[in-house]
Amino acid sequence: MSSGYWSLFGIYDGHSGWETSTWLADNLIPAVVGALGDLYSRIADATKPSENTTPQPISSDVEKTLKETFSRLDDDIVNGRLEAVFSTRSKHAAVNLLAPAYAGSCALLSFYDSHSCLLHTALTGDSRAVLGRQIYDASDKPTGKYSVHILTADQTGYNPSERERIESEHPDEQPVRNGRVLGMGVSRAFGDARFKWSREVQDRLKREYLGRTPLAAVKTPPYLTAEPEVTSIAVRPGDFLVLASDGLWECLTSEEVVGLVGLWKEARSKRSRGEEPNGGAPLASPEIPVERQEEDQTVRYRQWGAEKRFVSVDENAATHLLRNALGGADTDLTAALL
Repeated sequence: MSSGYWSLFGIYDGHSGWETSTWLADNLIPAVVGALGDLYSRIADATKPSENTTPQPISSDVEKTLKETFSRLDDDIVNGRLEAVFSTRSKHAAVNLLAPAYAGSCALLSFYDSHSCLLHTALTGDSRAVLGRQIYDASDKPTGKYSVHILTADQTGYNPSERERIESEHPDEQPVRNGRVLGMGVSRAFGDARFKWSREVQDRLKREYLGRTPLAAVKTPPYLTAEPEVTSIAVRPGDFLVLASDGLWECLTSEEVVGLVGLWKEARSKRSRGEEPNGGAPLASPEIPVERQEEDQTVRYRQWGAEKRFVSVDENAATHLLRNALGGADTDLTAALL
């Protein structure tokens, strides 16, 4: 197919139970790989043998494939098992079959094709993908600072485009209030079938299969969708990618996350030379090597009554981010939170 390779990375942030996120962890990437394999094969089959090139799909074809795969899997979760449920009298079987439908999950998936050097990111929910990139000066020397590329938009009722989309689909209702969709924090998700099934289906499940009581506010479902928003970006040498659920972004801004990874990279480089970066001393927030533009709207440190004081002591980049999200140099706060 090509001389390159594929890499896929996923984050599945479940809610109202573990079943949907666990199902996605087992099934989403295999399904996406299969669908992308079909796409690449169709393009290869359409390429003339005389053409001495490796065929590559355009980004819009990859986007369509990701959207169709996400939507198909959610339909399997929400509707695909109803026939099996309604064909049995077993309440036990019905409860097990429908567990991934009653629970819910966000999904963030990134697909990197090394041949094209394109990174495609698909988001359903309020997780976030951020790419950090080294900044170079006019003479092509690294400045030590990083630019921040936010690859996704949080899909909640606070997102104006999401609110407009949902309200246009339900013009005679007010489904979005105080940034929530009928009480849900996200505007797109897998599962959460109580916001997608018809009232007739929910009434029957309640009556015959120990189903949950239909929500009174659910009048014209569906209110949620699993179709993702997809973006693409050309990756350069030295770029790094951070995928995280909303918990990280409630503690740290996108700029802080990129800057903290930049600090970690610098510290690792110094340790490789036998130096001890900063002696493990705390770092003031403005010292992070990134052009800071985003207003700090994170909520957790304010709730904790604490100031952000960053530190770089970890060998693992993810642990480094988690430490600074949960107290940083304030080891007492970290211990209390843990």
